[in-house]
Order: sequence, then structure tokens, then C-alpha cells
Amino acid sequence: MEENITIEFVKEWIDKHNLTKDSFDRIMNDLIYNSGHNYIDNPYLRYWLIDNTYKFRGMLPVELNENQQVVLEALKAYQDGWDPFFTIWHMMEDNEISSMPTKEQFQVLAAFAEWGNKSNE
Repeated sequence: MEENITIEFVKEWIDKHNLTKDSFDRIMNDLIYNSGHNYIDNPYLRYWLIDNTYKFRGMLPVELNENQQVVLEALKAYQDGWDPFFTIWHMMEDNEISSMPTKEQFQVLAAFAEWGNKSNE
């Protein structure tokens, strides 16, 4: 009997194993060499990951450093029902956003978007 793997199942599996974007290569390597039994104990999940590689990568959260985490928490606190763009503008007006490399800024924005999507479900 074939098991139906849902997006929710995959999200729960990601959370259970504390996977992040940095885990992607390791998981794919485990799939290729069939050595992912520590993480991928469900054969149907294994097939789903192979068939939906890009979707899986997009579901993995970004791992933030300490400075990024501080900014993310500030964004969450400022959000308070406002439009997300207004939240970012408001924080910039109040000089609450610390300077960080562009790549790290995009990672914070990705984490903020992920948090916003989850909280608005």
C-alpha cells in the first residue's frame, strides 16, 4: 500500500529533525547513497524527496546567526498587525535594523516571510 506524503508531513519531519537549508546537501547525499536511514526512515518520504527536490529545498528554513536572530525578533515585535513592508520601513526609520551583509539581510527577510506565512495560516 502506497502512503500519501503530504506537505504537512514533510514540514513536521523537517521540524522533528531540526533541518535547515544547511542540511540540504547532507540529506541529498544520504538519498543518493541510500544512507539516510537516520533521518529518512520512511521509504515513501525518500521517494517524495527525490521527486520533489526543489520543493523540499524551498521548505527548509534558513539558519540565522545571533545578529540575524535579534533582527528577526525585532521584526516580529514590530509587525503587530501591520503590513510587512511597513514593518520593515518602520524599523529602518527607528534605526532598529543593524547593518549586516546583503546575503544575511535576505536570509532574515526569508525567515520573516516564513514566520509571517505560518502565523497567518
